[in-house]
Amino acid sequence: MPRQGSNRNKYYLLNHVFVFCVLVLFMNDHYLKYAYPNWLTGKLSDAAGIILFPLLVVFLFPALKRYSIWISVVLFAFWKSAWSQGLIDLYNSLAFVQTSRVVDPTDLYVLLLLPIPHYIIRKIDELHYIKIHKVSPVAALIPTILVLMSTEPPPKFYYLRTKGNLWCNSCSITVDYNQDEIVEKLKKADIVFDSITPIPPDAAAHVRGLKDENPHFYRIDQLIIDKDTLRELDFTMRTYSSGKTRIYFTGMRVREDLSDRKLAKKLRKYYKSVLFRELKSKLEN
Repeated sequence: MPRQGSNRNKYYLLNHVFVFCVLVLFMNDHYLKYAYPNWLTGKLSDAAGIILFPLLVVFLFPALKRYSIWISVVLFAFWKSAWSQGLIDLYNSLAFVQTSRVVDPTDLYVLLLLPIPHYIIRKIDELHYIKIHKVSPVAALIPTILVLMSTEPPPKFYYLRTKGNLWCNSCSITVDYNQDEIVEKLKKADIVFDSITPIPPDAAAHVRGLKDENPHFYRIDQLIIDKDTLRELDFTMRTYSSGKTRIYFTGMRVREDLSDRKLAKKLRKYYKSVLFRELKSKLEN
């Protein structure tokens, strides 16, 4: 936090507009856009973000007050362009918490909202009715940073999914067949997928190159392996330009109580081994 006597104005954060935008960003990114996927929820986070970001810049770097709007324009345009992909890939290769974004030129329309933060920055001393008093700016700063860091889920979120209680985000094998060949070979071995659905285009757009890999979700309601009945098995498949396919086992339904993390880890390792051994065996026959 700033030393006493600095010219940092806490009301750039402690105002109803800024706090409202943080709440909208949080609610939309973590609930609304998944519960109600549509054009509005697709743009709502960008709208809230472009309003609050210049205010955050001015609070953190008072000397940049005159340039905060232009800084926001440049950074937002760069983030939404294909030019930022290399930086995102580098970040995801190093970071524990990964991120993603969709290149969509229509997102740039939210730049039309920049007069709102511009007005607040210029008139903050006069806008007494929007100020929040008797609160430390830390109470707004820390949640804001956390919300901004979690605005977009990691790329795997968009192509790995399961309704089971035992999930696996790092369970995959690569085979020398395309998806149609895999389905046909497994069908001949009496392993039939109960549902096959393509990954929605808007979800595939979040992952570089994914839409060109014919990604699909697969479900097997019940599979018996060595007298062990496996239920509600979820998979994702992606076929690369080489013709090879990555098969992801994303999760399943088990009867055990998985509140014990050690048990969950043990079951995940066991079923991963059993399932992939069975699939490889059937595909090689």
